[in-house]
Amino acid sequence: MSVHETTVNIFIHLLNTQSSLFSAEDRITLMKLINNQPDDIKSLSNAISDWLSEHPEVDEALVEFEEIGTKAPGDKQANTNIPKYELDKKNILNEIQQSSSSAKETKKPT
Repeated sequence: MSVHETTVNIFIHLLNTQSSLFSAEDRITLMKLINNQPDDIKSLSNAISDWLSEHPEVDEALVEFEEIGTKAPGDKQANTNIPKYELDKKNILNEIQQSSSSAKETKKPT
């Protein structure tokens, strides 16, 4: 997996598993950001990386997953705890929308 694929894959994993990291405003911004990108992994990864630079809490969570998948300096391997997601624009948009539903479900009062 390339660096770009790894970034997008871990980002999708965060949307699935840690949706509370993303506010409703974050999701709206991400939807617009992804919609404005071409459907190629490098552009999508770069856009996500730019967004992460402005959201250190989410970026730190992503880096933690990247570090788990690092064998030696500069030698990356897939983090076996993270499933491989379909890495395209449509899937990223779907995951952003689904994470919104997940966040609402987890915040319901009991």
